[in-house]
Amino acid sequence: MATEKFHYTSKSGKKITLPKFGQGIKAGFIRRIRKLSEGEQVFEFIEAVADEKTLEVIDDFDTAELGEFFGAWQKDAGVGVGESSASAS
Repeated sequence: MATEKFHYTSKSGKKITLPKFGQGIKAGFIRRIRKLSEGEQVFEFIEAVADEKTLEVIDDFDTAELGEFFGAWQKDAGVGVGESSASAS
């Protein structure tokens, strides 16, 4: 459903809301970032769907929390690194 969202509360207590991981992302976007490193892909995904306020919260994450956040975002959508929501069963 296109209205479903992912909700995350940071360790500092700030709440952010994003579309489900991969929701609204077109094949052309995936094609354009396919050769980027995994780290660059992470930020391309986040920047494609997050507003400035959300990016400010994410920018305050340490590397451990960034990994937890991104993993939770993917898990919520039922996908892992290198998968699309279309390939998840």
